[in-house]
Amino acid sequence: MLFSDKIKQLRIESGKRQKDLAMAIGVDVPAYSRYEHGERRPKREQVLKLARIFKTDPNELVAAWLADEAYSHIAHDKMANRAAVLLNGMLGGNVTEKPEANDSMEDTVVSEPAEDVVRDMVKKIGRSAMPHYVQGDAAAIMRTIEDESIDCIVTTPPYWRRRGQGTESIKARTMDEFIDEIVQAMAQAWRVLKPQGSLWLNMGDDTTDGFVQGIPWRIVLTMIDQQGWRLVNEVVWNKTTTSPQGSQDHLRKVHEFLFHLVKTEDFYYNDEDLRHTFALIVRSDGKGRKKNDKIKEHYLQPEGGHGLVPGDVWTIGVQRSGIAHYCVAPDTLYRLPMVATCPRNGIVLDPYCGTGTACKIAYEMNLRSIGIDINPDYIKQAKASIEQKPLSLF
Repeated sequence: MLFSDKIKQLRIESGKRQKDLAMAIGVDVPAYSRYEHGERRPKREQVLKLARIFKTDPNELVAAWLADEAYSHIAHDKMANRAAVLLNGMLGGNVTEKPEANDSMEDTVVSEPAEDVVRDMVKKIGRSAMPHYVQGDAAAIMRTIEDESIDCIVTTPPYWRRRGQGTESIKARTMDEFIDEIVQAMAQAWRVLKPQGSLWLNMGDDTTDGFVQGIPWRIVLTMIDQQGWRLVNEVVWNKTTTSPQGSQDHLRKVHEFLFHLVKTEDFYYNDEDLRHTFALIVRSDGKGRKKNDKIKEHYLQPEGGHGLVPGDVWTIGVQRSGIAHYCVAPDTLYRLPMVATCPRNGIVLDPYCGTGTACKIAYEMNLRSIGIDINPDYIKQAKASIEQKPLSLF
């Protein structure tokens, strides 16, 4: 029996729903459904969690998972049978279903936590508008947030190979592993986001051997295909200032993407307040704000008497920080998404909060917020920015 058939059978026998199992292992329902259809395979630790939920032998379930992995690579090849014979020989021949006493599988099973994660963070923060900061891994901390409790997620994950400060939350060794880690974190984002909520994901790309890798689009398309996200807009952030690049065979990169993703067609969107905020930014004389933190008017189009309709290219300068090789996300880049997609008294989440720009803006807008970062120094600076800096609209 294939692994996909096995977990489907166990689910039916246990009387559980796909939704229950998806939540238990930290994925969305479309992703879990693909596991049962054999279109995708879960991670090993997720298989172990399923074994515990089904109260079945974890060694047998993992063995089925491994066999399914091998089968998927050779099933349709005419040499599959011969390959199976060779594989049996490589494994020592006459392999039995019962694992040996020194099988490393036992160690893996023991390492699994015995208790389910308690999800009560939103309940704990109550009604206070003071940002709630948590130091730790983004995906792990998000597991402690209640289902469908967050109104708006605005975040900039660490860039692949460009923020190696030794304390980043993404420890991937390869680009594929990096993409997978972000996608898994976004599965938690799907779980905690309300059906009417929005995710704004800012991503930078990478150039390897002179060629653009398309990492932001790889991540977003995987999220759409595997998790069910819907893409509302891809905003081009024209940064106006970047580090000098001396290459003579490609253009200087001056933009990043900000993706607006939702779970349903019925997402919250405050068009009126968004237009009003754009109008204030464009028409302001700039007092009290940095010159580069301004969206240029030629990217906006007038629409009747309702103010300016924002376009999908935003020219906003980069904000420097006192941290080496680290730039702070510009206020405007985070403020506009919150104005548009976070309702009054809503909750904002930034799972890669850095020094706390998103939470600071949420506080200024009288919104509750949760900021997560692996770096304790960033969390300390984020808290200090709320305590020391006067609050203003821009």
